[in-house]
Amino acid sequence: MYNKKFENNNLVYSLDMIRLKTYITYSQFSEIDFRFKTCWKNFVKKFYTTGKISEFFYNYIINVDDDKSFWFGFLHNTEKREDGEKEVYNFTIEFNPNKLKDNKIILYILGLTGDWYVKMFHIAIDIPINITDLIVDFSGRREMRIFSCGNDNKTIYLGKGDGRLRVYNKKIESDLKIQGDLTRIEIVREIEDFSIKRIAFFKYDKNFPSIYLNKYLYSLSDYEDKTLFAILYAVQSGFPIKNLTKTYRKKIKNLLEGGHKIKFSDKCCTDCLQQTIYFYFMKNNKVIFN
Repeated sequence: MYNKKFENNNLVYSLDMIRLKTYITYSQFSEIDFRFKTCWKNFVKKFYTTGKISEFFYNYIINVDDDKSFWFGFLHNTEKREDGEKEVYNFTIEFNPNKLKDNKIILYILGLTGDWYVKMFHIAIDIPINITDLIVDFSGRREMRIFSCGNDNKTIYLGKGDGRLRVYNKKIESDLKIQGDLTRIEIVREIEDFSIKRIAFFKYDKNFPSIYLNKYLYSLSDYEDKTLFAILYAVQSGFPIKNLTKTYRKKIKNLLEGGHKIKFSDKCCTDCLQQTIYFYFMKNNKVIFN
């Protein structure tokens, strides 16, 4: 299920998606294109070109297996075309390391050059708890969407841009035949061309979402403030914390902090990216890590 995983505090961390960028010539891309039109043509799910300014001109979607595919694009439409065989252009690939692992096509593409840059990656954090037993704090997030198909079959989207996240029932989404529950928290990180040669210096530096276990045990003192007691009950039943007044928002968070707030590990997130890069490039003699 995982390529590289790290466990901490009963949470499992992995890299669910990564986008890497490099620069190659038309000649190098022609070699790739030739392979997918000949010996690897059966793996091509879709090939298309587009002139949309925000996209790549050449696009390939490669289907390795029924549920295992990846994308790569060449020549971004914002790039100025130049004459000359030595001119290089943006070549970007996006794939899921957990699903594709050491796939030969991925390894071939990544072996084209040693000058790759990390553009984006998804940190996947798996929790053996049902999504209905989690309280997700929406405070500070302008964008929030919830899609529900009833009971525990729901997906929560929070934020936009760098740091946006998705919380969903992984067991249902992937039709996993496992005992117990599994909820996935997926955090999207967008970084500005971080060279894989300097990956040893990468440090995860993004704040984690505030997520609490919906298992607060009431004490006698809680019944002294009947309003707070009622508000806590409402929050445990799905009422958003961010819609509370500032005073009660603070009180509710204080109640849930002690032993009920999920503690995430920035070290595990750092290790996920670093070890995934080493997995794909350590054997590539074109890459010299700093």
